[in-house]
Amino acid sequence: MSFTAFIFMLGGLAVVGPLLAHLLAKPRFRRVPFTMLRFLRAGQVESQSRRRFRDLLMLLLRCAIIVLIAMLFAQPRLVAEQETEEPAAVYYLGLDNSQSMAYSDGTGSYFDKMVDSAKEYIGKGDERGEFNIFSLASGQWSKGLNKEQALGAVGKVAIVPDKADISDFVSALSERREKKGHSEVSVFLCSDFTKNTLKEFLEVSEPAKVDNISFKAIVSSKAVSNASITDAHVGGIVDGKLTLNVTVVNYGETSQSGLVRAKVGQESSEGVEVTVGVNERMVFPVSIDIKSAGKEDSYLPVELSLSSGDGLVEDDTFYLAVSLPEQKSINVVLLDSGIGETFLLKTAFKALSRMESFDTINVKQVLYSDFQVSDMGKADVIICSSIHSRLGGMSGELENFVSTGGKIVFFMTEKAESRSLMKLWQSGLISALPGDLVKGQARIEPRTLVSESGTMESDDVALKALSNYKLETIVLTGYFECKGHAESVCQWRLDNGYGFVYVKRFGNGSTVFINSSADDSLGGLTKSNASLAFCRYLLGRSTQIGEHSFRYGERALLDASEMEMQFADEKEFWVETCDGKKHRAAIAESLLIIPSAGGVGWVKTLAKPVRYAGINLVENETNMVRPATEQIAALTGRVFPVAPAEQVETAGVFSDNKYEPIWKIFAWIIIGLLLIEPVVANRLKR
Repeated sequence: MSFTAFIFMLGGLAVVGPLLAHLLAKPRFRRVPFTMLRFLRAGQVESQSRRRFRDLLMLLLRCAIIVLIAMLFAQPRLVAEQETEEPAAVYYLGLDNSQSMAYSDGTGSYFDKMVDSAKEYIGKGDERGEFNIFSLASGQWSKGLNKEQALGAVGKVAIVPDKADISDFVSALSERREKKGHSEVSVFLCSDFTKNTLKEFLEVSEPAKVDNISFKAIVSSKAVSNASITDAHVGGIVDGKLTLNVTVVNYGETSQSGLVRAKVGQESSEGVEVTVGVNERMVFPVSIDIKSAGKEDSYLPVELSLSSGDGLVEDDTFYLAVSLPEQKSINVVLLDSGIGETFLLKTAFKALSRMESFDTINVKQVLYSDFQVSDMGKADVIICSSIHSRLGGMSGELENFVSTGGKIVFFMTEKAESRSLMKLWQSGLISALPGDLVKGQARIEPRTLVSESGTMESDDVALKALSNYKLETIVLTGYFECKGHAESVCQWRLDNGYGFVYVKRFGNGSTVFINSSADDSLGGLTKSNASLAFCRYLLGRSTQIGEHSFRYGERALLDASEMEMQFADEKEFWVETCDGKKHRAAIAESLLIIPSAGGVGWVKTLAKPVRYAGINLVENETNMVRPATEQIAALTGRVFPVAPAEQVETAGVFSDNKYEPIWKIFAWIIIGLLLIEPVVANRLKR
């Protein structure tokens, strides 16, 4: 027995009070003359004997009550004998149920072999052991199982389209060791140990000590045969045909051949023959008719497939949703001084219109002297070859044009008219103020620079396409020392740090400032092979074709319609996920946020217009190149080091004692003594 508040035991010293009272309360006798002395002495002896017994018993009862009250306040408790249920052996099984385990070499799938290996391991375990099973890809635990339950749990593990995750498995082992270090812990890992899985081992920072570690590498005795479609992007639309650039990777150990097809609904393209060597990654163009597209905004669920013939069919399909805006004409006005400043741009735009395009590009060349407000009414994009005096006189009309959704591009030359330049700068139409002209060479930085404000009005796809050209080989023979507007974004810079392209929002439109000339008097951009891509970049989002594909585990997003954004606070909007289930979607700004993709395949809205997003496998998950056994042993040994028996921590074993409070017993005893004390006192007086 122990006490929680032992200090209250000092209250037991209060028994001194009854003892002193007993000693000071002895009766004093008075002599009385009486004749029958013999009978008086006999009665006196009998009375004194009874009084002494009563007083002693009362003293003991009162002292006991005081001591018991002190013990009651000290909170007595008993140490309960704890029945240990800790098993002698604890087994942790990490089973890989990622998509790569579906691979089959003709003798059975990796997954089936893993299940057999896990059951064999459990069968050899201690009959009184505890089994804990962790599905590495789905992150699900089955804990505290006996042998029979463990065998049943292994049979319920299923493949999911995700990669194996080791971190949760290691964390649970560390927690178990800290709490119950007196059990023998054994770990068994069963996986194909792909590159993604081995990478997970490398990223573990805090190993978990165990008593035994073993692993089973599920690999084929034959050369691995597997090719996969890992990515796809829109190449363009020409004559009613959508071209997709499809990436095929050989993840096996033998050369792979097959046919790649695209399918939209019931429409299927012709097969494109592909041959990919070992460790090769190749891109193949695949075209499919989309004759109905262009009349209105539409979403196309494009399913790309590679003809089977390898050991894994699940990675032979790629899902890419393509959003096509309503086909329309883009009217471009080129303002020229009459000396051929926009000739190169006009040539590039016409070539772009012939090559492309989903949109029709109409180009009109106008002299500054003939430029009228009526030209703005028919234009979507106005490109100014220089800062002309005519522009300053029409600054108010230009402001209205941009604020209502138009776009103006200003090229900079030595002949800039200073008054018009300052007027346009003060009105906010010029996104950068040029300073001194530097007559010297400079090169364009090849990478795009995106600020916190994003890429503004320009098309991300066009930016990326432009960055694919060797812009660093383009030499400018002069440039201006520019100061960007406070609200502008410098999207491109020169190698000397000065800005090359500045973009600024203005109402519903935007303005672009180019620190070079349109006729190449200050550089060679419009004469380079990047000229067409640069013109595409200048047109901006009006030609954007959207791509909507996500990896499993990423947050899937869909474009919200105007109606959904308008009634976002009043209505619920539903989507169908890859597993056919329906979920409510949240709306943030202009996007529908999908709570869970539910697998690999299509996510789509239930409200019209129907919008799609493709969900695909985690990148590099099905890389089936067989790992070296030595590499697996080294990584598993680092993550699960075997600790010698004398080093196994037993901290916490003694802290597991349980205590039972017994203050209620003392309380009832005190109550009983308080009731007995007056009874005893009255009875012994008789």
